Amino acid sequence: MRNFEFVTARARTALLLTTTATAALALALPGTAMAQANAPDPAETTVEQDDGSANAIVVTGSRLARSTFDAPSPVTVLGGEEFDNRAVVNVGAAISELPAFRASTTPATQGFGSFNVGAQIVNLRGIGVTRSLALVNGRRFAPTTREGSVDLNLVPSVLVDRVEVVTGGASAAYGSDALAGVVNVILDTDLRGIVAELDAGISGEGDGFNLHAAAAYGAELGDAGHVVIGGEYSDQDGIGNCFTRDWCTPGAVVSNPFFATNGMPNYIHSDTNAGWFFNTGGVINRGPASLINMFGTGGITFTPDGKPAPYHPGSFSFGLSQVGGDIYPTYTDSNITVPVERYTLFGHAKFDFSDSLGAFIEGSYGHVNGVLLQTAFFNAALPIYADNPFIPAELRAAVPMPGAFSPTPPALPAFRIARVFDDIGRGLSTSTADTYRLTTGLNGDLAMDWQWDAYYQYGRTDRLQTVERNVVVGGSTPRLNYALDAVRNPATGTVTCRALLHPNPAVRASAQGCVPLNLFGEGNFDPAAADYVFGTLVEDIDLEQHVVAANIRGDLADLWAGPLAIAAGAEYRVDTIDVVHDPLSNEFAYFQNFGADYDGITKVIEGYVEAELPLVRDASWTRSLSLNGAVRYAHYDISGFGSYLRTQTDNSFGATTWKASVMWEPIDMLMLRATRSRDIRAPNFAELFLASASSFAPVVNRFNPAQETPPTIFQGGYPFLRPETGNTTTLGAVLSPNGFLDGFRVSADWYRIEVDDYIGTAPGGAQFIADRCYAGVAAACEFVDFGPNQTITRIRNVSLNLDKIDTSGIDIEAVYTLPLAQAGNSLSFRGVATYVDDLTTVNFGEAVDRAGQTGVAGSLAAPDWVANGYLTFNSPHFTTTVQGRYISPGLYDAQRIGPDDPDYAPNLPDSISDNEVEGRFYVNLFATWRAGGDTGRGFEIFGAIHNLFDRDPPAAPETQFYTNPVYFDTIGRYFRFGIRYKG
Repeated sequence: MRNFEFVTARARTALLLTTTATAALALALPGTAMAQANAPDPAETTVEQDDGSANAIVVTGSRLARSTFDAPSPVTVLGGEEFDNRAVVNVGAAISELPAFRASTTPATQGFGSFNVGAQIVNLRGIGVTRSLALVNGRRFAPTTREGSVDLNLVPSVLVDRVEVVTGGASAAYGSDALAGVVNVILDTDLRGIVAELDAGISGEGDGFNLHAAAAYGAELGDAGHVVIGGEYSDQDGIGNCFTRDWCTPGAVVSNPFFATNGMPNYIHSDTNAGWFFNTGGVINRGPASLINMFGTGGITFTPDGKPAPYHPGSFSFGLSQVGGDIYPTYTDSNITVPVERYTLFGHAKFDFSDSLGAFIEGSYGHVNGVLLQTAFFNAALPIYADNPFIPAELRAAVPMPGAFSPTPPALPAFRIARVFDDIGRGLSTSTADTYRLTTGLNGDLAMDWQWDAYYQYGRTDRLQTVERNVVVGGSTPRLNYALDAVRNPATGTVTCRALLHPNPAVRASAQGCVPLNLFGEGNFDPAAADYVFGTLVEDIDLEQHVVAANIRGDLADLWAGPLAIAAGAEYRVDTIDVVHDPLSNEFAYFQNFGADYDGITKVIEGYVEAELPLVRDASWTRSLSLNGAVRYAHYDISGFGSYLRTQTDNSFGATTWKASVMWEPIDMLMLRATRSRDIRAPNFAELFLASASSFAPVVNRFNPAQETPPTIFQGGYPFLRPETGNTTTLGAVLSPNGFLDGFRVSADWYRIEVDDYIGTAPGGAQFIADRCYAGVAAACEFVDFGPNQTITRIRNVSLNLDKIDTSGIDIEAVYTLPLAQAGNSLSFRGVATYVDDLTTVNFGEAVDRAGQTGVAGSLAAPDWVANGYLTFNSPHFTTTVQGRYISPGLYDAQRIGPDDPDYAPNLPDSISDNEVEGRFYVNLFATWRAGGDTGRGFEIFGAIHNLFDRDPPAAPETQFYTNPVYFDTIGRYFRFGIRYKG
């Protein structure tokens, strides 16, 4: 509590200082003329290219210059003005708010997980973060995670000129990973002057303090050069569990093992009275009746002094959770947000040697550090033997002491205890990434207005992931088992670990340092025992990327309807990874495992050509008609060490991608567009070479019901994966009426993305693979090994080429600006919405459509509707924006059937008592006050209130969350205030 109060006090003090400075500046400049040109329509923004000419935007998804609403594929643009007006301080957070994205990897969705803590990784269409390609200034950003994704925390928001998002396949233009689309963050490399910003944010509850500072400077270098340098710093405090909010109640979805006969559905959904059946004192509720009925309640727990006390089991207690009884909320140890500190630096310099030749060099450095506290829990898995001296005397009648001392453990424990280890110590998970990027190149003009560019890019990420106080449960030194097996040394009478008295010298040697651990009662243990059972997991990841690329574009010929535009290029890319762990990780010894050592190298050589052919212009029957097409061929050579094979393996393949588009403008105010593309995603290093722990989880063998558990279940990568292939179709229209609606534009685009051979692990694990094999699916049987009499000897639950992902829907965007009577004032509206009609995954022939699922968190799910609306009043002195964000009601789990479904029946295996999740409408308010001239220079004071009406999230409980933080706000009302200078 003292630490929390200190953090809150520091947060309030810093926010007060920021707010006071802002107010003082406002009072100091009462007579300063304030003016800013009306914020431009993002659809009409132009940028000054490196050659100094004002050309139309080069839209992501095409290498040819064009304006946004003239693109062959649907494109959404976030301008730098929007970043300023909405007080955006994180590029990834701003992008993930767009309706076509799912905020599946953010500081608010970490729970008590451990990977890439605090990262901001975009997930377009909700089909996985690895299927969206991230670019910076039109070039690939070096991967920052072992999965090959990009953490946008590492891109400075202060220098963002605009962000372009193409919501359709773009592999023909940019290569692998663009199955769902492309995010292109374009930084302002033509900045002149200085931009500086200081701001702070805090929640209405007094937590979640964030301090953010940024600055950038740009200037001419003589007559032919220009330099830009900038960076930002952000320190985000974490927020504790959801019980820091008054809307949070303990909930869970619990299995009902007797659903076929007791009239209740198979899954009981409780929002207010459910949770884990175990706690930090220890629980015994499964075992001999004489033991668990000591108090007549069906269970025993323990007080801090180790004495047994009544425990009350709940209903439908199965697996981890129960409804009612003495529950322990499942998300007690899950953060609303995790603490993240980050800072970035960016520099860009360019020089024109002549009118036709220029050079540039660009470098960036980024640092991100995220931390969270984990929890270790064991549901009835911890064995206690009858001669354990820590067993309370009150239990001895039910657990009599055996006669003779045995230096080896008995065949069976007297009972097993379930327990949460929060009192013994929570794991501290830290993920630190340092990313370096250097790009240099030449560009120039050739005869006949042709342009070319060539560049070399080097990128490196050093990511260190650790978990301190991680329980060591296996390997060559199973510390937890040793410490739990406490006995009294017959020679000395002292309590010790049985393994230290073992007749085998090797066991005695491995158990050196063991201290007996007492689990009876919260806090009733020797701190030295806690230190003994813990270790520190270390995963050191080194990623490197080298890219050499060249492009050329121009007009090949001037035809009857306009020029035939051509772009072509080639690229050679080498990616490497080296992942090193501590010795215990390589034995898969921890409660929380990251895997064993592996390495890999991918070499890619590819080339592309794109062309645009105008067919008709200004004819009597149509205004224009044109075709756009592109084709790319890539060859991959991949080799590495790892996977469950633990050998060096090689894999190579070639892939051709293409795109064909038609744009038809029958009249001035209407444009129709259609695109069909063929895209790919090559498997990443983790999917190929990650080696994870084997397990002995129960698996029912339906071929031979006498066998329930195969000896080994392998998990991890599979080095012989094929690339994913995607077919994307978009059909759309852009309406731009004239007359009294001049300035109004609306686009609507239907899309469908089919990803074949998509890479993932079987959604139901080893049991699903075994069941699908039993159902006759040959592809599943490839990963099941059989012994005599159809016994299963091994199941390989590794990354697989599964059947497919199929998603479709509609994207809608509208903009309208209405000039007001007073000069310089305007009222503008922008609306962006996405409707998801289908989001189906097919695995070994079994299809699940998760369109409309807003309950169970996961990347392969999406609401039916997500919509953002912005109403902005703009004047030379003041800008304010009201944003409304809508998430439609949905299903808790698309694989379940609730009472609202006409096919519902309680005796069905997929029945659930409540399968509905409420929708939400959030309102955010932004305002900026300017003290500058017409050029937009000078001081600005800005503020933002997110979740203005403090809407509570809807209930959708699962293991880590009360609600689904991917879609619903869990922080509540949040304030941000700051000051900005442009000069």
